[in-house]
Amino acid sequence: MSDHFFGIQVALQTPPDGRLRQSLARLLRQQSQDLDVLGQRKLFAALSRTLHKAVDVTTLGFWDLQPNGRGEYDEWVRGLEDDAAERWVADADAVQLDHVLVTTLFLLPSRGASAHLVGERCDLPENSWMRRSTFRTLFTTVGELDFASVRGAAVYITPGNEALAFSRRELEGDGYDYLLPLR
Repeated sequence: MSDHFFGIQVALQTPPDGRLRQSLARLLRQQSQDLDVLGQRKLFAALSRTLHKAVDVTTLGFWDLQPNGRGEYDEWVRGLEDDAAERWVADADAVQLDHVLVTTLFLLPSRGASAHLVGERCDLPENSWMRRSTFRTLFTTVGELDFASVRGAAVYITPGNEALAFSRRELEGDGYDYLLPLR
């Protein structure tokens, strides 16, 4: 039985000292240890509610669902962990450093309840993939996962230092060209 990869990454327009950014950081800081099924359910339900409220300040996004996704999941986690270990340098020429990336990653057994739910929610015509309504649905889905049927889950906020932020220009450039504007 193979595992499905389900991932969402969004760029939120929120300054480093913004309420949304502080709320996200506080939420993750409170969950610094490995979580059991109930702890994961609580964390991702709270994250789901927070991201759902943030759809209007979500400027760019990406989501993906892939069968046989163990390698994709591992690659994303490794890449985000490597990014976190590197010294981050802000866009010195940017007028506004007011974006943060939020990434949620899941590894779902293909026959589990969560893979079934995600499969239903992601079965969309291509012209709706980058709509705000689609991201609302995906954020809601994150809070509805059955964590007894989740093999792996991760959340990242980048940059990790609450005093730092990306410019939109950075997130529209090299290395982030998979992120697309929401409409």
